[in-house]
Amino acid sequence: MAELIAGFKVNRSLALLGFMACCFIGAFGRCNADPSETSVDFYIETYGAVASRQDPKVRTAQEVFERVRAAADKSGRRTPRLVIIDGATNAWAIALPSGHIVLSRKGLELCFKDASPALAKTRLAFILGHELAHLAHDDYWHNEVEQFLARTPDTQRIAHFLDQSFEAREAELAADDKGYLYAAIAGYPVARLLDTSRDKKDFFTFWMQQTQSQVTSSHPFPEDRAALLRERFRMLQEKVAFFDMGVRLAYFDRCDDGMYFLREFQQVFSGPAVLNNLGVCALQLARRAMSSEQAGFYWLPFLLDVDTRVPRVRGGGSPAPSHHFLREFSNEASAKVSSYLHEAADYLGQAVSVAPDYLPARLNLATVQLYLGRPHQARATLAAARSIDGEDWQVRMLDAIALYEQSDVGVDLWPAAVKRLESFSGDMTLPWRYNLARLLELRPRRQEADIHWQRLAEMDVQLPSWVRRQVCSRSLPQQVKACQEAGRLASKIDVPSWKWPVTSLEPLPLTPGMRRRLFAGWESIPFDWYRAKLYGFIHRAPDHQAEVMEMDQFVQLQVTRQGLPDDVASLARICPQSLKHYRTLRGEVVVCDHWAVLVQEGRPIEAWWIAS
Repeated sequence: MAELIAGFKVNRSLALLGFMACCFIGAFGRCNADPSETSVDFYIETYGAVASRQDPKVRTAQEVFERVRAAADKSGRRTPRLVIIDGATNAWAIALPSGHIVLSRKGLELCFKDASPALAKTRLAFILGHELAHLAHDDYWHNEVEQFLARTPDTQRIAHFLDQSFEAREAELAADDKGYLYAAIAGYPVARLLDTSRDKKDFFTFWMQQTQSQVTSSHPFPEDRAALLRERFRMLQEKVAFFDMGVRLAYFDRCDDGMYFLREFQQVFSGPAVLNNLGVCALQLARRAMSSEQAGFYWLPFLLDVDTRVPRVRGGGSPAPSHHFLREFSNEASAKVSSYLHEAADYLGQAVSVAPDYLPARLNLATVQLYLGRPHQARATLAAARSIDGEDWQVRMLDAIALYEQSDVGVDLWPAAVKRLESFSGDMTLPWRYNLARLLELRPRRQEADIHWQRLAEMDVQLPSWVRRQVCSRSLPQQVKACQEAGRLASKIDVPSWKWPVTSLEPLPLTPGMRRRLFAGWESIPFDWYRAKLYGFIHRAPDHQAEVMEMDQFVQLQVTRQGLPDDVASLARICPQSLKHYRTLRGEVVVCDHWAVLVQEGRPIEAWWIAS
């Protein structure tokens, strides 16, 4: 027994965490001393399980659980599962060593009490996230500890000692913190749990009052728990500035700098949007390192998320089996290209794992898989994307390309791929037309391909520079010069006279005195990445209507949300080039050389300017 006691003392920290893991979420319930109550069978046999077909709220809880589980940290020792029991007297949730999370029906009902469907789901997401945090961090040495305590005559004294522990309170606060992040990463508006406006109670106070729970020395006070999460929310709000700057740099093809900002945000919030954008940036760097033949053979789009959230080929005759071009290129890719592509695949794979129903990551992952010469994997990824949005034109276009790339000896999938691309109804998008022209020119349908090339040449100012080069090389002889010169617009484009924070856009270094005058009263968030020799500040106006990113003592990027036009048509009149339109989840980003505008619901929301 003395040896057991000694072992117990050595593992005191683990025991404290484990003992508290048998409790409900802090003040969300009671603690068990009976080891039999660590089995899910005990709860099912005692109270009965509620199936999702019996109660729509149970179906909602299961859906929320799946989303939060995808976002949560994983433990290799157990697979999390949710069980709803028909407990009639206690409102509680508990995580068990088997990996089960048990939630009572009364606890489920409380999540919906006086709440909109969105708020009810957010409450559920936090509760389930808290318990998933216990599972992820293996807070279950308590199973052995409880059995030891059950055989010890002085059980109550030891349990009382554990109950006084500050470390136990820390464990619950840590699970609060993780649960809050898991729910946020899964896409739930967790800040609403802390809302106390209009005499509302924060979620912790609400739960305690509804369940008539009592604070013990081992459970944090509700105001302490709310204060911790408010601080977490404040920190996220500060760090989100790095995400915003990273994605803006990516739209201006500055991913070599942008990835540093995105990784800084990833350290505190590894949600699907930041993983997706890191993957897109790695893909951009890979394309930059590719040969022009590989990078420009297809027009493979990418989809960034602004919310915190790819030699001239001539056809003729019958094709040889070697005409799956991206697979050929992947075999010859440089080590640098391969490294970037695998990095992109890793980030995007993580984003898909965290949020299985997140369309941008699946689209971008399929593009990377095509560049890696893996069309079968790309089609599997796109099949899942179709279940999210079967009408998305990018999904259908990429799937047609992947279908052709699956061609092999004795398996000619060119006719089926072309048929799919020719089935586009309405105004054909530029990438779709480009890829159809590519496939058509591989066979004796060159005349049809030329029709599409000429249509693209007529819209040359709307094309990215690398696409324009491919299109111009296929233009009619009399059109080549005009096509090439259409892209050579004046190098200096006037910046719209909106309310920019720094009115002088000349590259003047910011002296300490200038910095104080320009940004008096502003929040200045420093950054310093030594190895990259990148240092500076993100300055944010108190009203959040303007931001400035200063790097190496120069203004590199500005943001304004004031004085913008009311519609996108006005933007087209300002830009001497054709605007480039990049789709986002809730709108688009339109780019004109070194300025851009974020558009949502048809209205410009904010404008960006980047130094040349």
